[in-house]
Amino acid sequence: MEAIRLHPASPTSTPYSPANPAPSTALRLDRDVPIPVPSAPGELLIRVKATTVIRDMLTWPESYTHEYAILGNDVAGIVVEVFSSTSQFKPGDEVFGMTNAARAATWAEYTIVKEEEVARKPSTLTFAEAAAIPLSAQTAYEALFEHARIPRPTVAEFTTHSATKKEYSVLITGAAGAVGVYLVQLAAAAGVKVVAASSSNARNRDFLQDLGADEVVEYSTLDERRGEFDVIVDAVGGKVLEKCWEYVADTGVLISVDSASFNFVEEHEKRGLRKAGVHALFFIVRGSLDALHYLAEAASHGAVRPLVADIYPLARAREAYDMANGRAYGRGKVILAV
Repeated sequence: MEAIRLHPASPTSTPYSPANPAPSTALRLDRDVPIPVPSAPGELLIRVKATTVIRDMLTWPESYTHEYAILGNDVAGIVVEVFSSTSQFKPGDEVFGMTNAARAATWAEYTIVKEEEVARKPSTLTFAEAAAIPLSAQTAYEALFEHARIPRPTVAEFTTHSATKKEYSVLITGAAGAVGVYLVQLAAAAGVKVVAASSSNARNRDFLQDLGADEVVEYSTLDERRGEFDVIVDAVGGKVLEKCWEYVADTGVLISVDSASFNFVEEHEKRGLRKAGVHALFFIVRGSLDALHYLAEAASHGAVRPLVADIYPLARAREAYDMANGRAYGRGKVILAV
């Protein structure tokens, strides 16, 4: 099969690692890679139809667990083979989901997934749209409904827009980004006041309001909103995240999903930025069948809209990765169509 593999540094160079990330030129299309085989109960062989390219993947520790790693976690495709005849899936089923971070291997024509990592693809979605959901939407789901503990709306409330408006407010930074668009949609469906922050109102106001934001603001205006927000979910990091301590209520919740901010609580506490009463955390998405089924049903009813920024063939993965890491590559996910 064909697959994009991360080739190691030359023997005379420093080995690639999160501290010395590989350049995108290390991503190469290899042919005649062996097709994997289901080897344990619950494993499925999937013919990959679409997968995603995530910003900063070449800085993740998981990308360097072994040489010639195949990257990629999001997947939408067709079941080719099941390990057991008692499987809930059968060959020909269209599925979507997300592999565990330690088993990335979806940038290929075929990949192995576990049954608890995938659900049946909504028939209303293309493979590209389905692949755009799992990692980003489940990150938003866990941030809001598990870590911030905002009550999860029923799908009926999604479709009828009948969720009771809550008094507390949620600020979302990076609201027009790959995770931000799901944060806005899910928070709006939950009935909280959604304030969506981005770098440009001219570019993003109408778009974010269409997703459900009650208010769209630029970062420069947030200094007037000190201590206002019960929940802040940050998808930007850096200086924006630092300022969020000023905007969050004294007993509020501050969450970052920016991968470069994994140790922000400890670092900000050392610098005297942290508010003692704020529940603050960084997390890496865990994923669950409950969340995936919920999002699938919401998407099938049009209550959650997946967004695709661009689609590249597998052979252009290097170009797709550079695009995903650009300053602004569009709204939604960069997809590899396999």
